[in-house]
Amino acid sequence: AVVSTQSTGNQVPLRDEEYWNIISEQDFEDPLTRHLYDHDYLIWSGDLNYRVNLSNEEVRAHISSNKHLDLLEYDQLRQEKAAGHAFIGFHEAQITFPPTYKFDPETDIYDTSAKQRIPSWCDRVLWRIREERQEIVSILNWGGGGGGTSDSDYLSSFSVDSNASEGECQVDGVGPSKQKRKKKKKKNVSGGAQMDSDLLEYDQ
Repeated sequence: AVVSTQSTGNQVPLRDEEYWNIISEQDFEDPLTRHLYDHDYLIWSGDLNYRVNLSNEEVRAHISSNKHLDLLEYDQLRQEKAAGHAFIGFHEAQITFPPTYKFDPETDIYDTSAKQRIPSWCDRVLWRIREERQEIVSILNWGGGGGGTSDSDYLSSFSVDSNASEGECQVDGVGPSKQKRKKKKKKNVSGGAQMDSDLLEYDQ
């Protein structure tokens, strides 16, 4: 199953609540995969809107000093996962790039507007796999693409090789840019291999 969301929560508890609402509200026809957690592979991507729990000045100083990876300790998503508040059992590829939110339009300069948004990793791709299925075997590419063409943008691709008895299945995905996110609904959940082409593309 693939879930794509754009969180509207302006506080951490509200972002966590959106996650639990989606988990509890989805009901599929197949009795073997009635709920999201019943699926062999559950991939969750989108603008999850979690921020970095430091002041704007501290975050920007870390980035300027090329110490942006130290900021991951204060990443709200990682903190909530560790505390068991959201995305339980999900994995994420290693983040090696600076925060991708939020740039001035058409630049690589972090937000200079009156809002002075704190640089953060808002756009994420996570996955959860049932124990009897093999792990995602490779992360083909995972990196930030902020600035230049968008004020919040990421590019990622990943592959899943399934050991299901009916054969192998490869899933390839590319995360949406902000321009594409304007075209999609806030919540989009699929239990199969049919998805909006603006969101993810599949080879089955």
